[in-house]
Amino acid sequence: MRFLYITLSLCLIAAANCQSHDLVLGQATYGDVIIYKVNEYKYGFPLIVRTSILEYPDPGQHNYAYIKSIYIKDNDRDGTGGYPTISAGGVGQRFVRIKLKSQRGYGLNFTVTIYGRY
Repeated sequence: MRFLYITLSLCLIAAANCQSHDLVLGQATYGDVIIYKVNEYKYGFPLIVRTSILEYPDPGQHNYAYIKSIYIKDNDRDGTGGYPTISAGGVGQRFVRIKLKSQRGYGLNFTVTIYGRY
């Protein structure tokens, strides 16, 4: 019984340390290509919430590919990473606006990959 409690507590500690805030929309299939990839990193400041807005395509540019999937990977795996949201566009559209928001006092570190098909 004691072994069970120790094993359970170790599993809970491991699960608490492996929190990430990834966002996956859609699914990349055969024939889809990477149309946009960026690493977004901002330092953290005490008591400050950092935000970043990514737009694809850049303002004034044209995109002729339909977005098939969006992968936003939180590179901070210890639970201190930020939160990604889609504020406009997305899968099935030709544009997307992504808002990245950090936790208070922490920075943000994301890799955004968008797959599309022409």
